[in-house]
Amino acid sequence: MQMVWLGIHFVGVLISFILLLSVWDKKDSEYKSRLLMTIICCIILLVARCLFIVATNQQELLAIGKMEYFGKIFANFSVLLFILRYYGVKWPKKFLWILLGISFVMCLIIMTCDHHTLYYTSIEMICTSNGYGLKLGKAPLYYFNMGFTLFQLLLYLFVCLNPAYRQFRVKEKGVQAFLLGAGLAPFVMLFIYLVGWTNGFDTAPLGVLIAVTCLVVAVKKYGLFDLVKNAREVVVESMEEGIIVANSNMQFLYANPAACKLFPDMKRGEGVVDASEVRAIFEQSGTVVDLSDKSYEIRSSELIDDGMVRGYMITIVDVTGVVKQTKTMRDLKEKAEHAALVKSAFLANMSHEIRTPMNAILGMAEMALQGELGEEEQEYIEQIKMASMSLLTIINDILDFSKVESGKMEIVEADYDIHTLIKDLRHIVSGKVKDKNLDFIVEVNPMTPRGLRGDEIRLKQILINLVNNAVKFTEEGSVSLSVDFEKAEDGILLKVAVTDTGIGIKEEDLERIFNAFEQSDTFRNRKKEGSGLGLAISKQLLTLMGGSIQVESVYQEGSRFYFEIPQQVVDDVPCGQMIEERKKNGKKEEYGNFRAPNAKVLIVDDNLVNRKVAAGLMKPFAMQLTLAKSGQEAIDILKEEHFHIIFMDHMMPEMDGVETTHVIRAMKGEYYKNVPIIALTANAVNGAKEMFLEEGMNDFIAKPISIRELSEKILDWLPFELLEET
Repeated sequence: MQMVWLGIHFVGVLISFILLLSVWDKKDSEYKSRLLMTIICCIILLVARCLFIVATNQQELLAIGKMEYFGKIFANFSVLLFILRYYGVKWPKKFLWILLGISFVMCLIIMTCDHHTLYYTSIEMICTSNGYGLKLGKAPLYYFNMGFTLFQLLLYLFVCLNPAYRQFRVKEKGVQAFLLGAGLAPFVMLFIYLVGWTNGFDTAPLGVLIAVTCLVVAVKKYGLFDLVKNAREVVVESMEEGIIVANSNMQFLYANPAACKLFPDMKRGEGVVDASEVRAIFEQSGTVVDLSDKSYEIRSSELIDDGMVRGYMITIVDVTGVVKQTKTMRDLKEKAEHAALVKSAFLANMSHEIRTPMNAILGMAEMALQGELGEEEQEYIEQIKMASMSLLTIINDILDFSKVESGKMEIVEADYDIHTLIKDLRHIVSGKVKDKNLDFIVEVNPMTPRGLRGDEIRLKQILINLVNNAVKFTEEGSVSLSVDFEKAEDGILLKVAVTDTGIGIKEEDLERIFNAFEQSDTFRNRKKEGSGLGLAISKQLLTLMGGSIQVESVYQEGSRFYFEIPQQVVDDVPCGQMIEERKKNGKKEEYGNFRAPNAKVLIVDDNLVNRKVAAGLMKPFAMQLTLAKSGQEAIDILKEEHFHIIFMDHMMPEMDGVETTHVIRAMKGEYYKNVPIIALTANAVNGAKEMFLEEGMNDFIAKPISIRELSEKILDWLPFELLEET
């Protein structure tokens, strides 16, 4: 029987070496180091058992027995480390150091057992059917070591069978079976030995061999040496983001080093960290907290398997850089918004400051032209008026360009008559065309629908820009305006072209003529008036309205600017062939053919010159005018007398036009709620009209006051019965 046991253990040694070689060539990992330590301990144990079987004296038996104990003690500890690594269990390091310390102390005591009676009370060699052996008297430390060995094996089984650990490995049931078998094998072999089935022969080494075999099969068959899987686990350990894992009851299971650094209590490990601590962190999910002078975002996710929540993972991400960047961006945004407000305020102020004196210049020029002047004086006044209009155009261009650049230009659609729009255009540009002796040719497709919907004001502005540009750069010949259309799904595509016989544009300049503040052939055109913004504004306005503009030109022969813009049709009656209107003599055609001697009008303005200008421009209409130099004076006058229209200046000291309007609207009586109040303002920036309407006013006239616009507003708001034809 002795030789049978020797053969069995010798085969065990061979198997152990094969297992050692099969593991040795694998990639380095924590699995490999812990498994190699276990296999080496197993080999020491089996070799010692083989030598013990063939030993013939007490000294040899005792020395080999000590060697066998060394293998047993450290095999138990290394296999426990292996299973902890597999399940990712983080027991306190102090506890593991205590287990290792006890193992070393027991090993030292056993190695010196022949010099004391702490472990064995007596040692005697005996002869049995299995060969020579030792009869040993057991001391208390012997039983302690046996209990300590069983305790480590029970710890192993506890980790394997604990649901809190196993729930995160439910997909690897096969490997768990082998790991469980590795833990049960020593118990089975011990049971066989205790019941006497081996006739007193110690089968503990075979139990260790079976356990090692199960471990090797598990790691090789189920890929625990898999590079990706191990790398993934290493990444979790080394990543900068903190990771905390809890079970479905929020009981702590694991925290990587980064999380332990942020929450030192987590270092205490599983079974020690209270669930309330984990829950407190979990409840901050989705928020940013400040820890260790840095900002961290708490995120959480459920660990779901087979439709069940198995646990929770909490991630703590360093977002310090993002928070700082967000703060920087927020500060920059606030600064940009503040700059935009300052810019808007500046534009409004500049508009007011420039338009106020311009209103006086143009108004006085208009009033002077109404009187009896000599030919030379009339020419001077007309030159003043023309120069003022040119300056006003430049100012308007700059303001419009600023509005477009800041994204505050709004497109306001309304119904309009294309026939009237072109008629107004002819009236506006006729003076400049006449001064340069040019032919102005208008060709309109007679089938063009007359009633359209779009932003008439901006469309007119584009046409004026293009025609004025053509007139400016044409010294002889003609300027032509053609209007055509083609049907579209939602209306028509309005097609407009402005052609001139002017100086043309060089080919290399065609790409930059729509840039702001640029003109083609700057040297030749340096004396041409203008801001250089007309084409840039026109292109941007067309883009806002869904249109586009193009140019064709032959240098020194002429240019053709053409654009397309979608418009809705509200009246498909054809506008008909445009007929050249008869020229009329006298100034009354310009000012309007009506009078209203019974109309009572109140003009409110703190500026004496502005009051005189407004009164002078209204003189041809023969209305009854009352002037007020402040908001409070206007209110006092209105308490005593009613008016058909109130022209209200905006910017006034003490009580401005808006505040005055609020007081008037709050006065008792239907008259005060309904009397037409028209704002007179030098603040012509975008949104001014809408602001005045919201504040209770009925309409808006921008300074410098245009006699044409003034007459239109009077016609709009005066009762029809007060009007008389002239």
